[in-house]
Amino acid sequence: MQAEWRNAARTILALTDDTGHVVIVEPGHALWPKASKRPDVAPFAPDPIPEKGPGPQPEAEGSRIDIPPLTRRQVFIALHRLGLFSADESIAAAATGVVPSALEPTFAALPEPGQTDARVTFAAFQMAYRTDPMTAMIARAAGLSEEDIDAIWTGFATV
Repeated sequence: MQAEWRNAARTILALTDDTGHVVIVEPGHALWPKASKRPDVAPFAPDPIPEKGPGPQPEAEGSRIDIPPLTRRQVFIALHRLGLFSADESIAAAATGVVPSALEPTFAALPEPGQTDARVTFAAFQMAYRTDPMTAMIARAAGLSEEDIDAIWTGFATV
């Protein structure tokens, strides 16, 4: 069985068996006490955001509709690895839906009932769609371009 840290804080550990099945282990998981002390755990290495390369690239909103969604887990891993959320904020957001400090001003600036709608949507989403208004709102708050977001969706699709 292979093991590798999935974050720099060493609070997320991926265990991969011989069949390729991956178990994500975090503090509190039954496997954590033994697995986190393994001497052969591969160190964390952040995935780079891929640069545009050959092949088709999304050029318009219409083509972005066809981009497969990211899971909640993939989104929070991406936002942490890109340095937009701290490890603690990413874990808290994933576990409880709490809005990270980098996004709080954006949410707080929304008039009601939009603010509550956005907070509920953020707390409850399971899949993140490239063309969702929440994606655009988070991207604006983080100063990301459309091309940056496309690269995130491409680069973290397999995390």
